[in-house]
Amino acid sequence: MCGRFTLTEASADLIAEVLGVPSEQLAEFTETPRWNIAPMQPFWVVTSEQEERRAIGATWGLVNWYGTSRREGAKHINARAESLATRRPYREAFASTRCVVPADGFFEWTVEGKQRYPTWFHRPDRRPFGFAGLYTTSRVTGEAEPLTTFTIITTDPNATVARVHDRMPAILTDDSMIDEWLFSKQTPERLKRLLGPAPEGFLEARAVSQRVNSVANDDPACLEGAPPRPGQQGALL
Repeated sequence: MCGRFTLTEASADLIAEVLGVPSEQLAEFTETPRWNIAPMQPFWVVTSEQEERRAIGATWGLVNWYGTSRREGAKHINARAESLATRRPYREAFASTRCVVPADGFFEWTVEGKQRYPTWFHRPDRRPFGFAGLYTTSRVTGEAEPLTTFTIITTDPNATVARVHDRMPAILTDDSMIDEWLFSKQTPERLKRLLGPAPEGFLEARAVSQRVNSVANDDPACLEGAPPRPGQQGALL
């Protein structure tokens, strides 16, 4: 799964370039880098309208039109690539409201006794990229305005991530993949082919501070390096 991620890049122009959106759209979303983005928090995604990309605000945790509360989003922070077309929470969005979730890294954990040790996966050049996602905009009981929410799609891990976890986010590694994912008339078969593990070398792994274990912490110290754990020397940088 993907339970936390980052967007630490401070340049809105670079993020806009990578994701193919006008930089002026990002003013309200990228004022502060994010070091520990957690479920049920407000963030933003990239969508497509009439083949033009745009950035919209959205909360992490998908809530459908039949949901009774925004709390239901906590159940749907991730969607498995293998079942998008068949599971009720995801099949409508998979068919019609796909999105790209901006990021420059994500966390997975190993557990030893009562301790949880985080690993940050990111590009070697720290450049931003996009997760494949789904979004909905729904009227939810008790909400004054329509609620826009999203989920991150997960897939099998590549070898780098498999050392720590058995799933990874589906990453759209270049602009052509983003185009195909957002294309409104794309075939389900082609969409599914976009959702494999990232190629080897696209990501590197780094053991980081346990500060990231708490959603209350969202600052550069979350990414301070930590020594490799016993049995992992040589596996993580």
